[in-house]
Amino acid sequence: MYQAGKTYFDSNAPIIVLKSLFSKYDADKSGQLNRDELKVFFMEDLGFTKEQCDVYSLLLDKDGNGQVSFDEFVIWLKSGENFSNVSSKSRFHKLKQAVDMFNEFDVDRSQSLDRAEFKRLFKSLNGNPLKLDAALSELDKDGNNLISFQEFLRWLNWVPLDNF
Repeated sequence: MYQAGKTYFDSNAPIIVLKSLFSKYDADKSGQLNRDELKVFFMEDLGFTKEQCDVYSLLLDKDGNGQVSFDEFVIWLKSGENFSNVSSKSRFHKLKQAVDMFNEFDVDRSQSLDRAEFKRLFKSLNGNPLKLDAALSELDKDGNNLISFQEFLRWLNWVPLDNF
């Protein structure tokens, strides 16, 4: 499992090789990998389970737009992560819990939490309603008024994101 992908997880892999790999899965030629295209890559070629695919789809989508850009793809391939997020059972279990929690509040399935969705999450955690805006501002590192899974995961602080 995962052997096919390991050859691309070399920080010295030429960009042309990575671009070719990305293009292979960019079926609609949009310049972005959507969730279905990522699923083909992760499940069919790398042997991931559906749950592992769900975790990685959210981890790679740094800006929470529901797509993985070539830059996001390359950052992951060159990160040295080498599937540690799915090979460590305890780490994967925590990531899966975070994905489930995130998805519970991402009611529009946009792969990001807007203010209303975050408000529901914050309330479920007994957050002080007067501190909602401050919490939202603290989490929204890129200032787009949306909480990406990356921003959410950093806030939870359940799993170190050194390689992401």
